[in-house]
Amino acid sequence: MAKLTANYAGGTAFQMQCRGHSVAIDQPEDNGGLDSAMTPPEMFAASLSACIGHYVANYCNQAGIATDGLKVLCDWESADKPKRIGEISFQVELPGLPESRKRAVERVAASCLLHATLMHPPQVHIKMGM
Repeated sequence: MAKLTANYAGGTAFQMQCRGHSVAIDQPEDNGGLDSAMTPPEMFAASLSACIGHYVANYCNQAGIATDGLKVLCDWESADKPKRIGEISFQVELPGLPESRKRAVERVAASCLLHATLMHPPQVHIKMGM
C-alpha cells in the first residue's frame, strides 16, 4: 500500500510528504489561508490532469506520435449536499495528432488510474490515532 503524510504547517497549510517528495497545500485568503499553494480540490484536479497526461504521453511515445505541445486543460464545478466537486471536465490538446488516432487517445486518457478510481470508488477508512 502506498503511503503519504500530510503534516500540518500552520494556519490552513499542510506539507505533503511521499517517497521523499514534498508538496504544499493551502487555502485562498478568503478561506482563511495565505494562498501560498493550491487547495486540495485544485490538487485533486491537477492529479487527474497529470494522470491523464501521463497515460496519453506514454501511449503516444510508444506509438510514435509526437507529444510536442501536449497539455491537459481541466475545469470543474462544485456541488452541495454533500459539498464536493460535482462535475469535472478535461480537454487533451495534442497538436498534430492524426485524426485516425484521436479515438484511441481518448480511450487511453479515460483509462488512467485516477479516472478508473473515480469510476470504481475505493473504500475510504478514517480513524483517529494518538
